[in-house]
Amino acid sequence: MNLVQTRHGALHYLEVGSGAPLVLLHGNTYAAVTQERLAARFADEHRVVSVDLLGHGQSARPETLFTTRYFAMQGEALADLLEALFDRPVPLFGMSAGGITALNAVCERPDLVAALILDGVFRQVTAATVDAHHHSTDKMSPSWHRYMGKVHGEDWWPILNDRVERAIELMAAARTVVAPCLEEIRAPTIVFQGGKDPFVPDAQARVVVAGIRGSRMVYEAEAGHLVAWRNPGAFRERVRRFLHEHGLA
Repeated sequence: MNLVQTRHGALHYLEVGSGAPLVLLHGNTYAAVTQERLAARFADEHRVVSVDLLGHGQSARPETLFTTRYFAMQGEALADLLEALFDRPVPLFGMSAGGITALNAVCERPDLVAALILDGVFRQVTAATVDAHHHSTDKMSPSWHRYMGKVHGEDWWPILNDRVERAIELMAAARTVVAPCLEEIRAPTIVFQGGKDPFVPDAQARVVVAGIRGSRMVYEAEAGHLVAWRNPGAFRERVRRFLHEHGLA
């Protein structure tokens, strides 16, 4: 297996394609393997490294993960992986929790991040995010639970799903700022936001964009959570242009 040891345990990753590196980070309760088709869209120009976040897939499950430091620990582990795998700064493409992880990694090691592509991110966990997590769990079908059991392990999957919800609740109650260094980020940044995203109120996404100097937002009024899935071809082309614009392809 592809494993990198970090300060919080091993991170597992998958690789596809060749060319300039691009790191892909999934959302909560997903995994690198669930992003295979998304990774393949960029594999013609990039060596795409898809990472299992801590607690997910085949990565480590540290006991202290599911607290108000959830995203800080994810970012610290990712920073360690970037240092181990790459000899230059690389662009990070993070979806939802993966995007928050990317924002924490750039706080930890700004010298390792060449650009940020963020889809469905917030600065602070809100009640809307908590409610959306509960609703998502309530609506999961038996077939989805079986699939997630195969991805994460049948014993671990229900524990992971419950602990992620509890961590989100803790961060909302504590008003934890999960993207803590926006004003210090200098990496080129593009933020995708759907106008019908139940997890991320527009105001939260706009705080992220306003906080990062020179960042831009791609807003799709009819999109829900994660614009990447709404129109795959158009999304890929926007990201491709952004990476070419900054010499990262």
